[in-house]
Amino acid sequence: MLYHAVSSSPPSMSNYAKKLTMELGKIFQAGKGVIFALVAAIGFSAFPNLARLASNQGVPDLQVVLVDELANACVFLPLLFISRAPVRGQTHKQTFGLISTGILRVSSTTMAVLSYLYIPPAATIAISSGSKPLFAAILSRLALKERTGWRNVLGMVVQVAGVGLVAGGTHLRTSGAYNLTQYVNTTTNVTTATNIQDMVTRDYIVGIVLSLASTLGLVTTNVMSRSFLQKIPQLTVLAYIESLGFILVFPAMYIFNTPKWDLDISVVGILVAQGMIYTVSIACLYRSLALEKATTVAILRGLSVALAYAFQYLMLDFIALSMEYVGASIIIVSIVLVTGLNWYKAYNSRRDQVENEKPCNDDQPIATLLSTGSNITVETKVVRITTV
Repeated sequence: MLYHAVSSSPPSMSNYAKKLTMELGKIFQAGKGVIFALVAAIGFSAFPNLARLASNQGVPDLQVVLVDELANACVFLPLLFISRAPVRGQTHKQTFGLISTGILRVSSTTMAVLSYLYIPPAATIAISSGSKPLFAAILSRLALKERTGWRNVLGMVVQVAGVGLVAGGTHLRTSGAYNLTQYVNTTTNVTTATNIQDMVTRDYIVGIVLSLASTLGLVTTNVMSRSFLQKIPQLTVLAYIESLGFILVFPAMYIFNTPKWDLDISVVGILVAQGMIYTVSIACLYRSLALEKATTVAILRGLSVALAYAFQYLMLDFIALSMEYVGASIIIVSIVLVTGLNWYKAYNSRRDQVENEKPCNDDQPIATLLSTGSNITVETKVVRITTV
């Protein structure tokens, strides 16, 4: 009798690379909703500072908004027809809901951009991020019947505390005694200094009101968009809600502003860049809304607060106070905790699902299958034995 020795060769580097690629793919699949939300957060913290920079160069407010709306239309409308997605809702009522949500969205976006121009962009983003998780939790519960998990509740509490420090520091820097003292030290005209303080305080209040109003409108838009995404293709939702705003902004620009078309090439570059970043951020936001809870997305958007101060310093030379940096640090910690816990939970859930669905190989010993915890289905067959 001959015995053939079977030598087991060690796994090659290609097998290791394949396993590593598969594992990274699983991690991405588990956290891709979070990744899209983080990309949106980066974009939404960069484009407000570019918009403020363009406004400082003399571009009218609504003309800045028009560039964003045209960028959305130039991207989402062609994609709608190329992909042959439905051009209307399933019913007339659904189509009317899409149009109404689009009107609410463009109104809210306009108020947000105006808020960026009344107060520093980072202050607007801080106020928006502090109130957005609360608005999102309430509206998601009412409209989508989603329950807010304890991780998101903890993240909201910590984040609101951090945003309070950020907003308080911004208020002290822009409209409080800090600026008045600085001005009095450089001039003897106290009346002029007081008038300047009153003007800055008024602008700050207007900016806060616009920020809160736009936040409520955008959160409502996000929740309604999430409900539409459960029934309608994403490109159809984007076409109605995000791509038709230029129809309203274009005439409003001529009514309330005088457009400026003779612009330097650098200003044109700033406008184009902020429009492209805004459109990419919108696309990532909608993708994350289709994959994650609206409350989780709102908490992750709080990352924009920390990034906004970095972009604000680099682009606008605005220097924040220590109180604002402490608040931004608290927000970052809350984001890391919430993101990590939700991602780890999703990854484990997906891995357990894959393990439970692993097929049983007939040549694999049952003892090996039992040791790996696989589910085994035993099929019993009746065999007839005939004795000769």
